[in-house]
Amino acid sequence: MDISKQPERDNRIKKYGYWAMNISDTEAEKIVHGYGEVAHLFKGIFENAFGKKYSYRVVDTEGEDLQDFFCRIYPEGNTHLNEMGVTFGNPTTIMAEASLEYKGQLDCDFGDLLDEIHRESNDWEYGYDQDTPWELNLDNSEEDDDGGFVSCMLQITAYHSDGGHVFQDLPTVDELDEYFENVNKIINSHKKK
Repeated sequence: MDISKQPERDNRIKKYGYWAMNISDTEAEKIVHGYGEVAHLFKGIFENAFGKKYSYRVVDTEGEDLQDFFCRIYPEGNTHLNEMGVTFGNPTTIMAEASLEYKGQLDCDFGDLLDEIHRESNDWEYGYDQDTPWELNLDNSEEDDDGGFVSCMLQITAYHSDGGHVFQDLPTVDELDEYFENVNKIINSHKKK
């Protein structure tokens, strides 16, 4: 990397975002003028789908073909949700991630805690029909002597069998945060007092 170009690169990142890091100012400006309305459109789409009170940073967008479109979304301003990987298509799939840390020891075995979280989470309903499964994976969770963390990977699949649009039946950031708050309550209920 040419260090002499670092200030120029930093200014471009500040002005346009990380996507413009390795292109010229002229090219970045041309893209903004040519496709800037798309950014404004996506801002409205994400706010309407996932909640207007958050800001969203979208990275790693890709699509294998015109049948679906994937993007990684970082909602900013919520309590627990770290990121969402969303594949828009039919079905639309969300992978929502949260890492819930705790300090100190538990009053139960760590494996029993994970079993309880998994069992309880199967009973949580968020107003979606049975064609919209919410599946929680806790496989990357870890515990040590000082505490640990529960790594939550929640997969949500939204089918559009009635001809609905790809944003139909997607949970909002508030609903995802509430789901992870329920996981957090279970963890907190097992902290040693």
